[in-house]
Amino acid sequence: MGNEIKAKVKISAENPRETIFLKDAINDAVYSSLGKNLCYDNCKTVIDIISASSSLTPIYYDENGYPVIYRMEVNIKAEITDKNGRLRIYSVNGSYDFKVESNSILTDQIKLEAYKKASINALNKLFAKLTKDGAYYDN
Repeated sequence: MGNEIKAKVKISAENPRETIFLKDAINDAVYSSLGKNLCYDNCKTVIDIISASSSLTPIYYDENGYPVIYRMEVNIKAEITDKNGRLRIYSVNGSYDFKVESNSILTDQIKLEAYKKASINALNKLFAKLTKDGAYYDN
């Protein structure tokens, strides 16, 4: 992939706050997880991230029928053009389960935190696939 990578994220009209977080997360991951430098102009390697979908689903209920455990699921698509011009396309998902008190309100902040954690999980899976494929080693 080379040592300099440009990471781009297509901002979702449905979830702009969440996809802005995804931009920060991918930049951080390129530097900390891959050990590569971020590049902004004339980059040979480009990672395009598209937030395909996300969902929040109750998965466990208390004895009164109130949801007490939820699962946030995030699906992302990554299109990676490496320094040799090869295009690789990956689809990954991440999830995060979290508990709330019975009869409590799910605030936007709680949902955003769950989205962040599920997104980080998805990005970790993406980088695991890149490692397995040998995609980020210099050729």
